[in-house]
Amino acid sequence: MAKGSTGKRVARAAATGGSRTRKGEAPLGFYTSLALIIVIGIFVVGYSRYERLHPSGAAGSPPRVGQTWHVAFGVYDCNAFLPNLKAQKNTSSLSFYTTGNGLITVQPRSALNEGSNATLGKFVLGYSGLYLSGGKIFYPGHAAITSSSTCNGKPATIQVKVWSSLLSAGKVYTGNPANIRFADQQLISVGLVAKGSSLPKPDSTKALVNLGLTQALSSTTTTVPSLSPATTVPSPTTSTAAG
Repeated sequence: MAKGSTGKRVARAAATGGSRTRKGEAPLGFYTSLALIIVIGIFVVGYSRYERLHPSGAAGSPPRVGQTWHVAFGVYDCNAFLPNLKAQKNTSSLSFYTTGNGLITVQPRSALNEGSNATLGKFVLGYSGLYLSGGKIFYPGHAAITSSSTCNGKPATIQVKVWSSLLSAGKVYTGNPANIRFADQQLISVGLVAKGSSLPKPDSTKALVNLGLTQALSSTTTTVPSLSPATTVPSPTTSTAAG
């Protein structure tokens, strides 16, 4: 009987193939893979958040939050500039806006609009009814301007011209005007001109000059020297000699 019982136990062990022991082991491979997935997920989320708050090319370069720049801007139609864009409302929440004087105020409110992210396209995107491209211009209150338009019956083209400062020579910008990066005291003209002609400086250049003079005068402090106290000259004393 003993030999029979032993034989049965051996047979049962052989049939199970040691599966009872394997079931008791911890699945280390599964837990390792799970931990790796969690770590990678946390890293990706953290990196995405950093990239969102610190866009490439913006960190460390002006304009930064707290700085204010001004850019003269105008849209030209064959013979003259169109009226200045109307002033925008609720500018306290805008990084790029105009107050109706023909100037674009560049005032980043967050890191998303600093440095290389301060572009003409950002301003256009925030102004209702305004659209600029190399082949088409939509301007509030004016008919659409396209590359097929003519100037007084003559072939014309849409041109973009940029002056880096008031005294610099202008350069024709051949790319998408939305990618123009703002600079302080910059001038930008966009519009339709007869082929062979060149865009003039925007009419708001005068406003930019006046603003610069106003800022210069306000930052200059004139000190009036105080008058020195009056000097009292002692009166001469007369001595009387005894007779």
